Amino acid sequence: MPSSYAIGIDVGATKIAAAWVNMEAGALGPVSRIPTRRDAPGETIVDDIVALAGAIAPPDDARDQAAAGIGVAVPELVDLRGEIRSAWNFPLPGLVERLACVTRAPARAESDVRAAAFAEARFGAGRGCDNFAYFSLGSGMSFTLCLHGRPYAGAHGFAIHFASSEMAVPVSDRSTLAAAIPEEYASGLGMARLWEDRGGDPLPQGVHSLDERAAQGDLLALGVIADGAGMGGRLIAQAVNMLDPEKIVLGGGLGCSTGVYRAQLESQIRAHIWERSCADIPLLVAGLGEEAGIIGAALAACAAR
Repeated sequence: MPSSYAIGIDVGATKIAAAWVNMEAGALGPVSRIPTRRDAPGETIVDDIVALAGAIAPPDDARDQAAAGIGVAVPELVDLRGEIRSAWNFPLPGLVERLACVTRAPARAESDVRAAAFAEARFGAGRGCDNFAYFSLGSGMSFTLCLHGRPYAGAHGFAIHFASSEMAVPVSDRSTLAAAIPEEYASGLGMARLWEDRGGDPLPQGVHSLDERAAQGDLLALGVIADGAGMGGRLIAQAVNMLDPEKIVLGGGLGCSTGVYRAQLESQIRAHIWERSCADIPLLVAGLGEEAGIIGAALAACAAR
């Protein structure tokens, strides 16, 4: 009988989480977490991931089963063959091959945003929706379009960017263009840097501290959030204008927040959707939280068999 379980690993900028996943229900066994040593050599990070994969305990009803596959969600570009094609955050040399060796299961890498969107389509906020756009807003920013329950990867597997490329707009007197990369201003890390660039002290809890200060009326914090949410909201609205999805699902730490940032982001999205009859598009918070990456990685591994 085919195994009903697979292993999912979610590699993030700050932590790595892994668990066995029941593929029929989306339920997780015990979740193991370790910090991501992102400043270490890539080989060391791979050693950590492989050790975690070999150590996670299966749930009681899976102890006599072999894993149907092992999937790993990474914050990088992953092509249609499941090969990791970038190293913007950190290199991961030989990761998939080593995971297959240690677990004796078919292994597959997937882009973290596609993995999370896949999980939301199957078990979360996108369940039963034929066409939704998933935006991951956190330390970085990425997106994927889900069609008929599956993330659309594009012709090469790289359809995840909406804020990473340089954009240019005229300055106020139209004498020249000012160029900027939106992610460097509108992401969590970008807003934290913008806060310090404008004279703020280092934030003890990153952008979450910024939202708390904005809620208390701090004018500098309010200004940074207004600019970050304004840029991010306009970009999401433009994606809606281009893709015309049924729903928007927001994931990531910022996307799932409920404070000043979230209110401003939603206001900006709705204000800049061109066709006003679509401005009330459902705007949902991802339903699976941090489990989405783990579940989606396992789904990707099984879908690739």
